Amino acid sequence: MTSTGSPSRFRSAFVAAMCGLISLLSAPMRADEPASLALVPANASFYSATTHLREQYDVLVGSRAFAKLREMPIVQMGLGLAQAKWSDPQGDFATVKTLLEQPENKQLVELLVDAVSHEVFIYGDEGFAELMGMLNDIYQANQATLRGIDGADEEAAAKFSRIVAEHLDMAKVPATVMGFRLSNTETAVVQLARLEQLLGVVLAEQPDLKQRLSRQKIAGGDFLTLELDGSLIPWEAIPESIEFDLTEIRAKVSKMTASVAVGVMNQYLIIAVGASNDHLASLGQGDVLANRKELAPVKQHAQQRICSVTYVSEEFTQQSKTSQQRLDRLETLAESLAELVEIEDSLREQLIGDVRELVAQLKQWLPGPGATTRVVFTSDRGYEGYEYRWGEKKGIDATKPLTILEHVGGDPILLLAGRREYSPESYEAFSKWIGRAIYYGETLGLDKLGASEREFYQRVRGDLALLLKQLDQINREKVVPAFADGQVAVVVDAKVTSTQWHELMTATDKPLPMIELGLVCGVSDANLVREAAADYFRIAQKMIDTLHNAEPTTIPEFPLPSPESREFPEGAIYYYRLPRELGLDKQISPNAGLSNDVLVLSLTPKTTVRLLGKQPHQGGGVIARHQGTAGAAMQFSLAGLIEAVAPWVDYGAKFAGEEVEEAVLDQVHTGLEIAKCLHDVSTIMYQEDGVWVTHFELHLEDLPE
Repeated sequence: MTSTGSPSRFRSAFVAAMCGLISLLSAPMRADEPASLALVPANASFYSATTHLREQYDVLVGSRAFAKLREMPIVQMGLGLAQAKWSDPQGDFATVKTLLEQPENKQLVELLVDAVSHEVFIYGDEGFAELMGMLNDIYQANQATLRGIDGADEEAAAKFSRIVAEHLDMAKVPATVMGFRLSNTETAVVQLARLEQLLGVVLAEQPDLKQRLSRQKIAGGDFLTLELDGSLIPWEAIPESIEFDLTEIRAKVSKMTASVAVGVMNQYLIIAVGASNDHLASLGQGDVLANRKELAPVKQHAQQRICSVTYVSEEFTQQSKTSQQRLDRLETLAESLAELVEIEDSLREQLIGDVRELVAQLKQWLPGPGATTRVVFTSDRGYEGYEYRWGEKKGIDATKPLTILEHVGGDPILLLAGRREYSPESYEAFSKWIGRAIYYGETLGLDKLGASEREFYQRVRGDLALLLKQLDQINREKVVPAFADGQVAVVVDAKVTSTQWHELMTATDKPLPMIELGLVCGVSDANLVREAAADYFRIAQKMIDTLHNAEPTTIPEFPLPSPESREFPEGAIYYYRLPRELGLDKQISPNAGLSNDVLVLSLTPKTTVRLLGKQPHQGGGVIARHQGTAGAAMQFSLAGLIEAVAPWVDYGAKFAGEEVEEAVLDQVHTGLEIAKCLHDVSTIMYQEDGVWVTHFELHLEDLPE
């Protein structure tokens, strides 16, 4: 099977599904990069382009999956109703239909179809990075100002108004350009003249706006432009407010300019917005985006059928600071709450100081800013692509192979795997903040307890504090070094089956799969894991005994039961049998498994045994093909999930309170089969010459003939 397609730059599930089906059947495409890379200036803040769109549409409507979708009765019904509405001469669409039948409008529709058939791109100039920087400066200045205001809304609004006005001196409208590659520009020029005539009629009664409309030649292109400025804003319509003074802001914004341009240039239909039209003259001139080092990876894949390229500059990323702003808001919120709590000033200062220190530490773990380039191309399995990130990914270790992928059960429905950097300092920080949380809990919460509860806490506090200290020591000396390997994987599968998962369920002849959830942790020292587990068990028992001894009449004595264990070639399993009164299948049994390589936690021993054993990853995709070191991997099989869900659909239909019509069930099955065409997605992340690379694939399969 040959497939082609292009994922849209927008990441919605709908677009992904459409693009997936598009690529099921494919005619050969040109092996080229977007031509707009040679037009966009090198200092762009962001850029995104998709290509070969008409070819993708043709592939979609020619696929077996699309044909099957059209044959579904519910789809046929919907298409029939839509056709009847469209054909009704007295219906809601009659006027629209009449307009579209006019020759000039037919030509417009043909132009629009042509515009989205080949290549569509959008870019924003360096002004977006400057705008983000200005907004961040305003935010930071306002946060600093709010800390000095004692709850007066009017004062806060007035100061915010002054801060905004101060930062508007250098503000300007950033340039944004959308381009649509055309096969025939003559039609676009004709329609541009129609647009000019139409706008002339619309603006006839607004001479101030009409004189701002003009036809211009810019760098060889033919454009219709509309020049605007801030004086056109209806300031008088904005309600006056004593809290917010717009005088200075109005004066500065009124001097700002904006230009909207629509035209034809270099085989593209261009729609642009900016402070002026100067940026249009720079298209294709001087240093262009294609020459940047961050776009070099695109050339590496020039022999592939490239269908999407996305780029975000380091400057724009640096100025965005979205995660830092969230932490700043958290800090501001915590400080505001601290001001509302009735506590001593010295304690309040401690609390605010700790919040600021915690936020500062969390910021140190944020990824470093850097440019991002993403290139996507088609393959015989669907989509494939690479994302390149320049910037530090703190906490991720990509210096070794991800051997934990040998412990995900071969071909699970979902796997998330990665390796963190070994950092005992991280536990030190964690331990510190747990200690501070306990301190504030005691200091602020003890007085809220009743007399008897407070007296009980005082009696057990010393023993509990000693046990917590022992627990902290166990973590430092055993747990942290035991898991120095740093690898972790979350696995979701559905290989365990039963004909009756609960006694209240009606038994079925066809076994039903159960969703299995497993957590796999890489182990550096299995003996330390065993010792730490025994110590945890001992400390938990002592805590229970401490509480019982303090209140023997109300807190019963409770000896913790030891888990049952069983040895397998893959490792030892420690499990607890659930009470039969719960009515659950006996396969469900909370457990842990330990080998020399991994620790596994799950709810079914069968799952744990399977994950303890070593077997090569069999899910296909880029994970199976990758050789060498890696920092993280992900794979999700939609086909596998549907196969696990389908028996439950049949079971629910069979034992539903009302009988489900067979025709309805057939449509459900058809829909599930079509959805399985989006077979699976996989990613693997690694480092290459200091750049973080994420290799990804969307595997697609058409319906069988």
